[in-house]
Amino acid sequence: MAEKNGKLGVTSKQIRAIYAIAREQGISKERLEKHIKKKYGKESISDLTLQEASELIDCLRQIEQYNEAKDKNGDGIKEIRKWLTRIEERLMILETRYEKVLDRLIGEIELKQGIRLAELEREVRAIRGMLKEYFKKEEEHEQK
Repeated sequence: MAEKNGKLGVTSKQIRAIYAIAREQGISKERLEKHIKKKYGKESISDLTLQEASELIDCLRQIEQYNEAKDKNGDGIKEIRKWLTRIEERLMILETRYEKVLDRLIGEIELKQGIRLAELEREVRAIRGMLKEYFKKEEEHEQK
């Protein structure tokens, strides 16, 4: 447990509890991190103080109790949330894969463009050389 600005920092046990309760309630890691940033102004769960983490756990447990009460009424909210979280996680995996493919394609395009640019630069240098030679011969011819 580390001190942060004179306050005790979140424990590893609290972090595990937060993620476990959130996952059980169908709250994705991304939504949890957005909530932490919005409510506490922290970039990461590990930046929370001991008190903030405790407050977050209490909040998640209240959500858990609410969802369990709703689920007893037969609306299946807990299962729906879990299902939606799984879909959201799969979509993020697909998005990451597509980003990697796009990055690779962009890299290949840049490489090919780089090769083309190098070829063009060589051609331009060759043309410049030919032009210099031509004008040099023209000057020599005019001087004669």
